[in-house]
Amino acid sequence: MATLYVLNGPNIGESFKLKDGHTYIGRSAKNDIKIKDRTVSRRHLRITNYEGKYLVTDLKSRNGTFCNGKYINHPFQFEVKEGEPVAIGMTLICIGERCVEQNMPFFDSVELTKDTGEQSGIFKVNKHRTNQRKLELLYNLSDTLSQNLPLNKALTRILSHMLDLLGKIDTGAFILLDPETGATADVIAASLKPIDDSPILYCSDLVKQVIEDRKPIVIPNVQTEESELIDTLKIQRIESAMCFPLLSPSQIMGAIYFDSVGRRYEFSREDVSFFSALSHRIAAAIERTRFESDIATIADKLSSDS
Repeated sequence: MATLYVLNGPNIGESFKLKDGHTYIGRSAKNDIKIKDRTVSRRHLRITNYEGKYLVTDLKSRNGTFCNGKYINHPFQFEVKEGEPVAIGMTLICIGERCVEQNMPFFDSVELTKDTGEQSGIFKVNKHRTNQRKLELLYNLSDTLSQNLPLNKALTRILSHMLDLLGKIDTGAFILLDPETGATADVIAASLKPIDDSPILYCSDLVKQVIEDRKPIVIPNVQTEESELIDTLKIQRIESAMCFPLLSPSQIMGAIYFDSVGRRYEFSREDVSFFSALSHRIAAAIERTRFESDIATIADKLSSDS
């Protein structure tokens, strides 16, 4: 009999045995599995165990069911494999222990509280939809990081997911440092308004200060502040910007950068907390990928020398 695990939210860490046949999940106590998340509908989801397959059906829930990068529409059934996370409301669930090992540390490190969305300056939508979009981002980031992709390809995908969430931000970039020299080794950048094949520009002075101080800098409105850094942003016609250090447990890997040219944002403490948590998780993944690459290189060299 398979086990369903709750990876985050009010029921985090709980596990439930799935029944043969249908298992109903929702906020109401009348379900087989009760989820205490108020963004989950009273009768949200049905999981059918059929000949060793797990078929998921959304039961016309208010906030939907998100899996494998898309929403499941009623009345269609969707097969979910063991280890594949499913998002209902703000809560993430999965079948099988493999998903717990891969995803629990990630989702547990980026908390979505019940008040998430009420103080967010970036996400100008109702708070339930805000939480859904943030959970979608966490889902997509976790999925990307679990695929063992080449570093540049993984970061390009992650940046695309971030810009999709932010919506109206003009530019995003990962600035990676050489671990030995500390110089800029690579820049993975994207823009919502690319101009031909022209290079995507970012404020290098802002990135340099974030890396030196190892602290995030958030500037919601350049017109209300004064400093040399602000003057540089004004020259580049940047209205708002935020930048976060990529800090692993052992070193600084670089920075994540976002800016807006045509509009201003009132970034909040919640926005800073959310992206700071993401940056720490991504930095750890970058460090792990580089370490595995170094080990593979050494192994190849030893093999060729033998």
